[in-house]
Amino acid sequence: MAASANPQRGRHRGAHRDPLGTAFTVLWGLGHVVTLALLGIVAQHQLDAEHQFAAPPARVLPDREPTV
Repeated sequence: MAASANPQRGRHRGAHRDPLGTAFTVLWGLGHVVTLALLGIVAQHQLDAEHQFAAPPARVLPDREPTV
């Protein structure tokens, strides 16, 4: 049997109509996009100007008795 007699050599019958494989491929790609988006949001939140300064330690502001 010559190679030209079977042009789809190596492919399974019906492999071009595999909805489950296509769904998994789309889900895999969507998962990567969502992961990159979440990492970008977290990085942007960490680099935001409002969050550059840490809160002062508790020992800097001494406790006071409440005024009555």
